[in-house]
Amino acid sequence: MRLILLIALALAAESAAEGRHEAARKAYLDGDSAGALTLWGELAAEEGVSAELLAAAGNAEWRLGRKGRAMVCWERALLLDPGNAVAKAGLRHASSVGGVERPSERWHESYAGWLESDTWTLAALASAWTVLLAWAWPRLRGRRMGDAHHRAALVGATLLALSGPGLWGSWSAHRRAVNRIPDEPLKLTPTQLGEPVATVGEGDVVRTGRRLNGHVLVSLAGGQAGWLREAAAEPVAAEGLPRPLDGAP
Repeated sequence: MRLILLIALALAAESAAEGRHEAARKAYLDGDSAGALTLWGELAAEEGVSAELLAAAGNAEWRLGRKGRAMVCWERALLLDPGNAVAKAGLRHASSVGGVERPSERWHESYAGWLESDTWTLAALASAWTVLLAWAWPRLRGRRMGDAHHRAALVGATLLALSGPGLWGSWSAHRRAVNRIPDEPLKLTPTQLGEPVATVGEGDVVRTGRRLNGHVLVSLAGGQAGWLREAAAEPVAAEGLPRPLDGAP
């Protein structure tokens, strides 16, 4: 009886969540982007985010004119699902006609986009253990490596070599941030009075490096490097919807 009750409660919760997803989609299609975001925010707080929820929230944020929040949503959606078509379309639109600058993908980042970052990690671990066991197992039994062991080691080594660029690309894709402050200065030095060398627009995506004195070293889409205030840059590799930032939309 208790099991039946638990199943019934789980089904009811799933049905309610699906109903709110549908209500959020309907609100967005009816032009109520703010209402849709409220519903998606409630769902994210209860269930966590998915690539689909982030991509849809990005569309609503963009419609409201909040470029920074929209770009964060789309970038995070692609980290969860590199093939998400809605997020890809949003980023293309933002880069082509939306005035947002985004670094071009490097070859290893494009390569990593074939699989999720967790999948690359699991593939690398599994292949490494395959090579190790194929080499160590016969020796632990006092025997030489047989044909099957050689084949397993070869397959494992091949998969490990193929996983390397995927891991590298995933690591590189995670070291990015979105500028959330309109016309934020890029500074020559990581200080409050640092000399501005360029202006970073709201929603622009930057590659990040080391952090110092409340600033992060970044490189822009055009290759120019400098220091950006950490308060202005929201890392792409974080959980949930975009967080509130002081002075940011």
